[in-house]
Amino acid sequence: IASLSTINAQSECSRVSTDKRSINRDVKPEPVPPPNEWKIRNPCRPVHWNNHPIRAIEYLKRALKVDVNFLPAERNLQNAYSMAVDRWHFTMLNDKQRNNAFERAIRKRVSQGYDTVLDVGTGTGLLSLYAKDAGAKKVYACECSEAMTLIAKEVFDSNNAADIKLISKLSFDLKVPMDISERVKLIVTETFDAGLFGELVIPSMINVHMNILDLNGMVIPMGATVYTAVIECEYIRYRSSVVFDKIKENCPLNFNNVSILSDDEYYDTENLEKVQMNYITEPQLLFNVNFNSLLELYEFCKDGIKQMLQTKCRYDGIIDGLITWFKLHLDEEITLDSSDGKSCWQFAVFPTVPTICHEGDVLTIKAETLKSKLKCSYSMNNERYSENCTTLYHLPKEVIAFLNDFNYVKLLTEIGRSQKNRKMKYILDTSPFPIYGLTLLKECKDSEILYYKTDNPMLRVLIEQVARDSEVQEKVHMISSYEEIPYSLDSIFVYNFDIKGELRDDQGSCYQISRNLLKTNGVLLPEKIFLMGQLVYSEDLPNMVYVQNVNLQRSSSFDTSTDTSSDSEDDLHVRDNIANKVNKSTNYIIAEYINKYKINQIFDLNSSLYSCEIMSEARTLIEIHETETTETIVNFGEINKGKILPNALICWYKIQLSPHHVHDTKKDSFMNHTAIVFENELRDIILRDKEVKIKVHQMKGLVKITIIYFPFTSVTARSNNASAASEFKTPILKVLRACNISSLDSEESHQKKLASRFCLGEEH
Repeated sequence: IASLSTINAQSECSRVSTDKRSINRDVKPEPVPPPNEWKIRNPCRPVHWNNHPIRAIEYLKRALKVDVNFLPAERNLQNAYSMAVDRWHFTMLNDKQRNNAFERAIRKRVSQGYDTVLDVGTGTGLLSLYAKDAGAKKVYACECSEAMTLIAKEVFDSNNAADIKLISKLSFDLKVPMDISERVKLIVTETFDAGLFGELVIPSMINVHMNILDLNGMVIPMGATVYTAVIECEYIRYRSSVVFDKIKENCPLNFNNVSILSDDEYYDTENLEKVQMNYITEPQLLFNVNFNSLLELYEFCKDGIKQMLQTKCRYDGIIDGLITWFKLHLDEEITLDSSDGKSCWQFAVFPTVPTICHEGDVLTIKAETLKSKLKCSYSMNNERYSENCTTLYHLPKEVIAFLNDFNYVKLLTEIGRSQKNRKMKYILDTSPFPIYGLTLLKECKDSEILYYKTDNPMLRVLIEQVARDSEVQEKVHMISSYEEIPYSLDSIFVYNFDIKGELRDDQGSCYQISRNLLKTNGVLLPEKIFLMGQLVYSEDLPNMVYVQNVNLQRSSSFDTSTDTSSDSEDDLHVRDNIANKVNKSTNYIIAEYINKYKINQIFDLNSSLYSCEIMSEARTLIEIHETETTETIVNFGEINKGKILPNALICWYKIQLSPHHVHDTKKDSFMNHTAIVFENELRDIILRDKEVKIKVHQMKGLVKITIIYFPFTSVTARSNNASAASEFKTPILKVLRACNISSLDSEESHQKKLASRFCLGEEH
């Protein structure tokens, strides 16, 4: 079963940061491939199941029933969930301010007579429910994602909204009257990313204006205003460019003639609420866009410059790039601001090469659209800044993050220098940039060849330039396959980390290749890798993992804020009927359906950007073994009961290059963290004054972490103790009620059996 279900673990949409919003594409499914045992044993290999996440989920669940600890299937199940439902859905649905604003705007428009509605990109169907409960006569909802369509159907059925017509299509493919009986009066959509246009909003709106919306119809939101500012931000600098000044302090290599910038074609999205950031310029209004004007939409759909403006630097500083944010005008009065720190949106960041500026310098900011996406840049109206003659390389963030981890670069340089008197003729370095290998070439007189493998032509040219400027060019051999290495190697540095915070899925094969190439007395780095962990309390992390119904409910009051002085008696009667419908209490059932696709693990997490209060000491969870399966129990001890209790475990790595060269990736590292989010499991244990223990299961670098519940044997041993009975009464009663057992006075053996299952986590 498992062999049918492997998902590409390196897929762009798998395990992505939960805040990134991606474009939905209408991809026709490929034929289901035949069983192949090889696939499950190589979970990093791309397979056809990428287009069949729902089918993959079904098979992977069945595989895990056979062996719950088969971690490749566990990991692929996480990947399949992430492919089926993008992680940003969870953060978005937990944005209560956003939800309430859309609900109020929809209610107002429906009360004004815009009572036939199409919800474009319905997702879970929340906005469609708002429209129905506002009194709309007919509601249509379209969604192209298979998983989200299934979720929306369950949501509509469970909320007495089966009359909402759900259409499993892109809005571009909708036809009147085949899919929709007539043109609608109101279009509602929330398909906006941090750059506003990234989810092909403009082409989509043009299409619905042309083919779906009534001539006098209305779109929610009405429009948007986009703002920009030039910023100085060290965090952005280190994320997007390499700060060579600090590298040069310890590294013998010559980086004098190079600059490096991220190869992102458009923009990145960043949570900057907790980041130190200074505005080099005053915030500027970049442009307005009216989603109810077909003429304006056509103009924004064309590639080209949309705005050019000049502004002055407020003070002397370093320009690290531009940021943009927007205000989304749902109607004439209701507006959402994406720069609000609690918003589900983040800033769009357009990084630049760090450039010194002075107060009064004039900057020209240019905004343009390319392929219906926003792109921003600036130029400095001062010739003295054109003197920088370094070569600019656009490279992946993995390379930038690696070179900007100054502590790690320093340790690799020290290791290389410490081996200068050893006979290191042939070297292999698999890191994003071969600091260790090039240092050995520079420092070790016996070194002859450094082998380096990369498919990135720009990275290859950069390494060749640095090697040339460092006078070791002839010793660097670029290869396309490890099979090209003709000699046994004296030293190998294996880089098996993913920038998103975990080990690469192919690390076992990397180590196997390395051991086959390494001499008997050769050096293999790193010597050891340990997974570390620390308990924290966070308000933010749960919102990335699961949806809470309380964040989805519509507001209880009816206030259209609309002038009714000119309404006829009949109009007022209709409005009163709608108001009566709306004022009825509505508790939507949505969370349980999308939470079927939740995963309790967050990847690509920079925990310093989110609210995380430390609740325990850091612990070594387990040593990673690339060829073995191991298991350990970690005891965090008793946690003090206070106003807040831990609800997550932040994880990172400790890398031992040698006993005297150890690197911790918790802070300012080349890789982000992962986190395990718990709902109430830790709370239940702590409130019972028990020690928090977790079981860590490791299989060739893949890790599974579970909480160990307090065994029921201790409870039965104290069954006559009143405090013990009181201590466990509440959780046991929950289980008993689920089984229609009224009290703890029921048959003792049945009671024990149910309570045992509860404590062991066998019953939800």
